[in-house]
Amino acid sequence: MIFAEKLKTLRKEKNISQEQLAEKIHVSRQAITKWESGNGIPDIENLIAISALFNESLDSLLSEEKSLISKHEFLYESRTEYDLDSPKRIDLKIGTAHEVIIEKTNDEKIQVLAASNKLAFLAQQVKVKINENKRIMDVIVKHSSDLSEIAALENLFILVRIPVKFVADIELSGEFENLKVRDIIYDDIEFDGKAKNIFVTNASGHLELNTNSNLKVEVNAAHGKIDLNQFHAVSKLKFAEGQNYYLKNAGRFTCFVDANGKLLAGKREKYDPAEPVDLIVELNGWKAEAQII
Repeated sequence: MIFAEKLKTLRKEKNISQEQLAEKIHVSRQAITKWESGNGIPDIENLIAISALFNESLDSLLSEEKSLISKHEFLYESRTEYDLDSPKRIDLKIGTAHEVIIEKTNDEKIQVLAASNKLAFLAQQVKVKINENKRIMDVIVKHSSDLSEIAALENLFILVRIPVKFVADIELSGEFENLKVRDIIYDDIEFDGKAKNIFVTNASGHLELNTNSNLKVEVNAAHGKIDLNQFHAVSKLKFAEGQNYYLKNAGRFTCFVDANGKLLAGKREKYDPAEPVDLIVELNGWKAEAQII
């Protein structure tokens, strides 16, 4: 539960109005409305006052907020949330961003956080549009005309948190410096676009990377399968110590090589189910090479 919902829940449990809460911690009613609408978080003095009033620790009040932005302290943020009531295929059309993170949430709302330290007019320049039907939810991140692609590529961070009970198939498109898939179990994630660095951490499912750009992929505690579908491209793969994996070369004129360029899997190979592995990495496409570093 994010801070906005937690504050509203605690207030209602105490059976007090926004006006009464505002009086107790010496702020305006408009401030309470803002916080409960998810448009801001109180400063430390007001957080301490809220903590004391409801007998809740600061860690408890901010647990979800910390997990959203713990890796960065951003000056500018914009959040969009939308209720999910059943599993759907989620199409994420991100456009251009410096970093995109896909992870789970225990909430029942899909959450999209746009953040930056330099885009002062972020709320006006980056808008999130969500459309859905019975089977598909489209999440579209739109940039205003005065936000250049270069500025977005250097300064825009996007975090997408998907309810754990509704995670199924995800289609993702865009151009990013970094793509992080972490702490999530999914059926299939299919990425079409460009990314320099891809990090797969504590994730389980089938990840398809359809890109003709050169990649660096770092894998840690991953289960399932990763497909590298590339044409005339070179990928570098780095596996964390203890990561159990199998390399499958299934393309035309494709190969896996080690850090010294020695051939590891140059022929088409089939996975042996008798040999237990956590992760299969399959190289597809034409004239593509993957180096284990």
